[in-house]
Amino acid sequence: MVTAVGAMASEVSWKKHTVMDGGMCLTAVALDANEDGLQDVIAGVAGKVVLLLAPDWKPLVIHQLKATNMRCIHSAVLDVDGDGDLDWAGSDAHDHPFWLENPGAGALSAKPWEMRMIDHEITGIHCLLASDIDNDGKQDLVINNFEPEQGLKGSMAWFKVPEKPHLAPQWHRFVFADQDAFGGSHYMGAADVDGDGWKEIAVGAKGDPFKGGNWFAFWTNPGADGVQGAWRKTLLAEEQLAATNIVPADLNGDGKVDWVASRGHSAGVLWFENPAWTLHVIDPGIEDPHSLDVGDFDNDGDLDVASCGYGNKSLRWYENDGTAQFAIHEIDSDQESYDLRSIDMDGDGDLDLLNAGRASKNVVWYENLGGAK
Repeated sequence: MVTAVGAMASEVSWKKHTVMDGGMCLTAVALDANEDGLQDVIAGVAGKVVLLLAPDWKPLVIHQLKATNMRCIHSAVLDVDGDGDLDWAGSDAHDHPFWLENPGAGALSAKPWEMRMIDHEITGIHCLLASDIDNDGKQDLVINNFEPEQGLKGSMAWFKVPEKPHLAPQWHRFVFADQDAFGGSHYMGAADVDGDGWKEIAVGAKGDPFKGGNWFAFWTNPGADGVQGAWRKTLLAEEQLAATNIVPADLNGDGKVDWVASRGHSAGVLWFENPAWTLHVIDPGIEDPHSLDVGDFDNDGDLDVASCGYGNKSLRWYENDGTAQFAIHEIDSDQESYDLRSIDMDGDGDLDLLNAGRASKNVVWYENLGGAK
């Protein structure tokens, strides 16, 4: 058991469980694939997309990439074809995005997860985000174009599932950042930050070796005027060395959605306060906090923050006192990460953490022992 420590005592402690060991993993997502009530995991490992079935985590390869040295750098789950089960979407870091059709709980081993393209032009993704952008009640995908000289070159787009996703050559593409996101755009967040009922989309851009990075920004959804229309870019901050990850959360309880961010290839976790977007530092010392998520980990009614720094191998959660004052608690001091998700893995009513281990070459989840209240 790894017990939380930090600037303030906490009732929350954590227990580490290993899902997979022995392979570099950059992304891992949870879903109940076989409908047994347990959360399974899909991970991208060494040229493969692997389904790991709980509770024994028996691996099932559901897709082989073009080469063994290719790696899925980010992924998402959503019900693409509307059949009631969750499908998987992802891509190699230098290729085009695609989705894998879940064959259904009774056919996970008997039938392949058929691969279909999402888009043939967007190239070198670094993030897929499942979110309802056009308010039609269905999940869309937001995808960036990581490669500066290929595909959509410095652009980002959201994609709507076509009416017949099994037959369509690709999804409906709507570019909202038209060559306006150069600099190595990384992980995105989506939320209604201006209160008009339509979600904005934010991203961080890491810079080196890409030109024009080291910034956080969001784009305002045109909403009722047509989500296909022009989106307005708001720069949150520049000179943010190796800006990487940004997610929405109302941290200070004022009813306005703020942005939580990390400098994933340098140091620091921070947040931007709505509406003036004042920058506040949560943790200046965490090194390379590439992964980031939020959740009410201590069940006290406010949103806390979690991140894992692959530089100092420290997985931390930041306890919010309800006014955006944070106590730093270390969960693990020997874990690397590229992808961290808050999800109730064991069905006990509190939020656990699922972590894709980078150079630690594993997938682990941390059981929240604080308990639901």
